Amino acid sequence: MNTSHYALKTVAAAALGLAALTAHAVDVTVTLTQLAPAGGVGIAPLWVGFHNSSFDSFDAGSAASLGIERAAEDGSAAQLSTIFAASVAGGVQSTLPGPPAFPGAVRTRTLTNVDLAGVNRYFSYAAMVVLSNDFFIGNDDAKAHDLSSIANGGKISVLVGGNGDVWDAGTEVNDFQYSLANGAFGIGGGQAGPNQGTDEHGVVHIVTGNPYTSFLSQGYVPNGYQWGALDFNAGPAFARIDIEVAAVPEPQSYALMLAGLLAVGAIARRRARA
Repeated sequence: MNTSHYALKTVAAAALGLAALTAHAVDVTVTLTQLAPAGGVGIAPLWVGFHNSSFDSFDAGSAASLGIERAAEDGSAAQLSTIFAASVAGGVQSTLPGPPAFPGAVRTRTLTNVDLAGVNRYFSYAAMVVLSNDFFIGNDDAKAHDLSSIANGGKISVLVGGNGDVWDAGTEVNDFQYSLANGAFGIGGGQAGPNQGTDEHGVVHIVTGNPYTSFLSQGYVPNGYQWGALDFNAGPAFARIDIEVAAVPEPQSYALMLAGLLAVGAIARRRARA
């Protein structure tokens, strides 16, 4: 192969590489920071999904999907993840690592090849709130969180939980005999295995008022138990989700780089002719 042909092929390969870079496939770091007061609620491992708005994890006033039921009752996102993978073309998803996040905890994960300017523009999340039978956090609007503004770099923060922002899946009766994570709060009873408890056959709705004083089996609660820290409806958001993208070069930068490569190719061709 002569020098001229080699130079042309090198420039062509570089051009293709630069074109791929402009497709906006970026690394996205998702971080959950637990903001609840000491003794406050925990959050099961957070599931996150990036999609084209075709995935709606639940609708207020309607029966919960099996994915939300399992996430809200057992703290497991496995079924939700399966549904997402089967129904979303080009979707990117993950569950943040580690055990349930209690006050002060931080959980983070970086996802690769996320196209925030295209098929992964919208963000959804879901996780069980503990202790509970079927309380959870999540967004019922598939387009609630549009991340296209940070496709080339930046950060968006979403406050979750707190007054008017925790859902009851309506799938299991609220009962301390079968609620998850009782032991972490000094309450007796509790769920001993997946999918325990009495089916409620209800619909997804916002949790109102003091969330725990209406639970059945109050006999499991120690006398004089103080609900203050656990009453998330009496305070602000109890967690923050940060979605961050490192800055990437602007298209103009790519154009300048490509122009430089083309100039190198032209010089190589002239030298080959000489």
